[in-house]
Amino acid sequence: MRVYLDTGVFIDYFIDRSHAGHYLRKGSRRGRTPKKLHKDVVSCFSRISRKHEGFTSCLALYELEHALVTELKKVYKGSSHLTPFIISSARSAVVQGMTVAQLYNVKFLDLSERIVKKQLQELTLQHRGIMAADSLHVVTAVHADADMIISTDTHIQKLDNVFQNSSGSQIRCMNTDVALTLL
Repeated sequence: MRVYLDTGVFIDYFIDRSHAGHYLRKGSRRGRTPKKLHKDVVSCFSRISRKHEGFTSCLALYELEHALVTELKKVYKGSSHLTPFIISSARSAVVQGMTVAQLYNVKFLDLSERIVKKQLQELTLQHRGIMAADSLHVVTAVHADADMIISTDTHIQKLDNVFQNSSGSQIRCMNTDVALTLL
Protein backbone atom coordinates (compact mmCIF):
# COMPACT_ATOMS: atom_id res chain seq x y z
CA MET A 1 0.00 0.00 0.00
CA ARG A 2 1.24 3.51 -0.81
CA VAL A 3 0.74 5.74 2.25
CA TYR A 4 1.00 9.52 2.24
CA LEU A 5 1.78 11.18 5.61
CA ASP A 6 0.62 14.72 6.34
CA THR A 7 2.65 17.10 8.50
CA GLY A 8 0.57 16.55 11.65
CA VAL A 9 1.63 12.92 11.71
CA PHE A 10 5.24 14.04 12.16
CA ILE A 11 4.15 16.46 14.90
CA ASP A 12 2.48 13.60 16.77
CA TYR A 13 5.73 11.64 16.50
CA PHE A 14 7.56 14.54 18.17
CA ILE A 15 5.33 14.37 21.30
CA ASP A 16 7.68 12.21 23.38
CA ARG A 17 10.82 12.45 21.26
CA SER A 18 11.54 16.12 20.65
CA HIS A 19 11.40 19.52 22.30
CA ALA A 20 9.08 20.49 19.44
CA GLY A 21 6.42 18.06 20.66
CA HIS A 22 5.96 19.99 23.89
CA TYR A 23 5.11 23.16 21.93
CA LEU A 24 3.22 21.68 19.01
CA ARG A 25 0.92 19.10 20.61
CA LYS A 26 -0.15 20.50 23.96
CA GLY A 27 -3.28 18.57 24.74
CA SER A 28 -5.65 15.81 23.78
CA ARG A 29 -7.16 15.63 20.33
CA ARG A 30 -10.57 14.09 19.72
CA GLY A 31 -10.46 12.18 23.01
CA ARG A 32 -6.93 10.83 22.64
CA THR A 33 -4.20 11.97 25.01
CA PRO A 34 -0.82 13.08 23.66
CA LYS A 35 0.62 9.79 24.94
CA LYS A 36 -1.99 7.82 22.92
CA LEU A 37 -1.44 10.03 19.84
CA HIS A 38 2.28 9.33 20.05
CA LYS A 39 1.78 5.58 20.54
CA ASP A 40 -0.54 5.39 17.51
CA VAL A 41 1.80 7.32 15.24
CA VAL A 42 4.84 5.26 16.20
CA SER A 43 2.83 2.11 15.39
CA CYS A 44 1.81 3.62 12.03
CA PHE A 45 5.37 4.51 11.09
CA SER A 46 6.57 1.05 12.13
CA ARG A 47 3.93 -0.76 10.11
CA ILE A 48 4.48 1.46 7.07
CA SER A 49 8.23 0.86 7.13
CA ARG A 50 7.79 -2.92 7.40
CA LYS A 51 4.96 -3.56 4.93
CA HIS A 52 4.16 -0.46 2.87
CA GLU A 53 5.61 2.49 1.00
CA GLY A 54 5.49 5.77 2.93
CA PHE A 55 5.96 9.23 1.50
CA THR A 56 5.25 12.90 2.11
CA SER A 57 5.87 16.26 0.46
CA CYS A 58 8.91 18.41 1.10
CA LEU A 59 6.27 20.96 2.08
CA ALA A 60 5.94 19.06 5.38
CA LEU A 61 9.45 20.14 6.34
CA TYR A 62 8.57 23.79 5.85
CA GLU A 63 5.37 23.32 7.82
CA LEU A 64 7.21 21.71 10.74
CA GLU A 65 9.52 24.69 11.07
CA HIS A 66 6.74 27.21 10.56
CA ALA A 67 4.52 25.59 13.19
CA LEU A 68 7.33 25.63 15.74
CA VAL A 69 8.27 29.26 14.93
CA THR A 70 4.64 30.27 15.46
CA GLU A 71 4.46 28.57 18.86
CA LEU A 72 7.85 29.82 20.05
CA LYS A 73 6.93 33.40 19.15
CA LYS A 74 3.89 33.10 21.42
CA VAL A 75 6.04 31.89 24.30
CA TYR A 76 8.88 34.36 23.94
CA LYS A 77 7.04 37.43 22.66
CA GLY A 78 8.48 40.79 23.59
CA SER A 79 12.10 39.71 23.82
CA SER A 80 14.60 41.72 21.79
CA HIS A 81 16.50 40.15 18.89
CA LEU A 82 14.24 37.14 19.16
CA THR A 83 13.75 36.02 15.56
CA PRO A 84 17.23 34.57 14.89
CA PHE A 85 17.06 32.50 18.07
CA ILE A 86 13.57 31.23 17.33
CA ILE A 87 14.50 30.35 13.75
CA SER A 88 17.58 28.41 14.84
CA SER A 89 15.53 26.52 17.43
CA ALA A 90 12.70 25.83 15.02
CA ARG A 91 15.01 24.73 12.19
CA SER A 92 15.76 21.66 14.26
CA ALA A 93 12.21 20.47 13.53
CA VAL A 94 13.21 20.13 9.87
CA VAL A 95 16.22 18.00 10.79
CA GLN A 96 14.05 15.93 13.12
CA GLY A 97 11.40 15.46 10.42
CA MET A 98 14.09 14.24 8.05
CA THR A 99 15.40 11.91 10.75
CA VAL A 100 11.94 10.39 11.30
CA ALA A 101 11.61 9.88 7.55
CA GLN A 102 15.01 8.22 7.38
CA LEU A 103 14.29 5.95 10.36
CA TYR A 104 11.06 4.71 8.81
CA ASN A 105 12.04 4.80 5.13
CA VAL A 106 9.57 7.58 4.26
CA LYS A 107 10.40 9.29 0.97
CA PHE A 108 10.12 13.02 0.36
CA LEU A 109 8.37 14.11 -2.83
CA ASP A 110 9.19 17.38 -4.56
CA LEU A 111 6.83 20.29 -4.43
CA SER A 112 6.95 21.19 -8.10
CA GLU A 113 5.35 23.68 -10.43
CA ARG A 114 3.31 20.79 -11.83
CA ILE A 115 1.86 20.01 -8.37
CA VAL A 116 1.05 23.68 -7.75
CA LYS A 117 -0.75 23.92 -11.11
CA LYS A 118 -2.73 20.75 -10.39
CA GLN A 119 -3.68 22.17 -7.00
CA LEU A 120 -4.90 25.38 -8.63
CA GLN A 121 -7.07 23.35 -11.01
CA GLU A 122 -8.57 21.12 -8.31
CA LEU A 123 -12.04 22.58 -7.81
CA THR A 124 -13.18 19.93 -5.32
CA LEU A 125 -10.62 21.18 -2.80
CA GLN A 126 -11.55 24.81 -3.44
CA HIS A 127 -15.27 24.11 -3.04
CA ARG A 128 -14.63 22.32 0.24
CA GLY A 129 -12.58 25.26 1.53
CA ILE A 130 -9.30 23.36 1.78
CA MET A 131 -6.47 25.88 2.11
CA ALA A 132 -3.41 25.88 -0.16
CA ALA A 133 -0.95 23.89 1.98
CA ASP A 134 -3.41 21.09 2.69
CA SER A 135 -4.53 21.11 -0.94
CA LEU A 136 -0.90 20.72 -1.99
CA HIS A 137 -0.60 17.69 0.29
CA VAL A 138 -3.72 16.09 -1.16
CA VAL A 139 -2.73 16.78 -4.77
CA THR A 140 0.78 15.46 -4.11
CA ALA A 141 -0.71 12.27 -2.66
CA VAL A 142 -3.07 11.82 -5.62
CA HIS A 143 -0.29 12.54 -8.12
CA ALA A 144 1.99 10.03 -6.35
CA ASP A 145 -0.71 7.36 -6.59
CA ALA A 146 -1.43 7.04 -2.86
CA ASP A 147 -3.83 4.46 -1.52
CA MET A 148 -4.12 6.22 1.84
CA ILE A 149 -3.55 9.67 3.32
CA ILE A 150 -2.88 9.74 7.04
CA SER A 151 -3.65 13.19 8.41
CA THR A 152 -4.39 14.75 11.78
CA ASP A 153 -6.57 17.38 10.07
CA THR A 154 -10.31 16.71 10.22
CA HIS A 155 -10.94 18.53 6.94
CA ILE A 156 -8.53 16.19 5.13
CA GLN A 157 -10.06 13.15 6.83
CA LYS A 158 -13.41 14.27 5.40
CA LEU A 159 -11.94 13.69 1.93
CA ASP A 160 -12.08 9.93 2.56
CA ASN A 161 -13.00 8.18 -0.72
CA VAL A 162 -13.34 11.49 -2.61
CA PHE A 163 -10.26 11.09 -4.82
CA GLN A 164 -8.99 8.15 -6.86
CA ASN A 165 -5.48 6.99 -7.58
CA SER A 166 -4.35 6.02 -11.08
CA SER A 167 -5.58 2.43 -10.64
CA GLY A 168 -9.08 3.73 -9.97
CA SER A 169 -9.09 2.90 -6.25
CA GLN A 170 -10.60 5.39 -3.84
CA ILE A 171 -7.96 7.09 -1.68
CA ARG A 172 -8.68 6.60 1.99
CA CYS A 173 -8.10 9.62 4.29
CA MET A 174 -7.88 9.03 8.02
CA ASN A 175 -6.25 9.70 11.35
CA THR A 176 -3.56 7.44 12.81
CA ASP A 177 -5.92 5.42 15.01
CA VAL A 178 -8.11 4.44 12.04
CA ALA A 179 -5.07 3.86 9.82
CA LEU A 180 -3.80 1.27 12.29
CA THR A 181 -6.81 -0.90 11.49
CA LEU A 182 -5.83 -0.98 7.79
CA LEU A 183 -2.03 -1.07 7.86
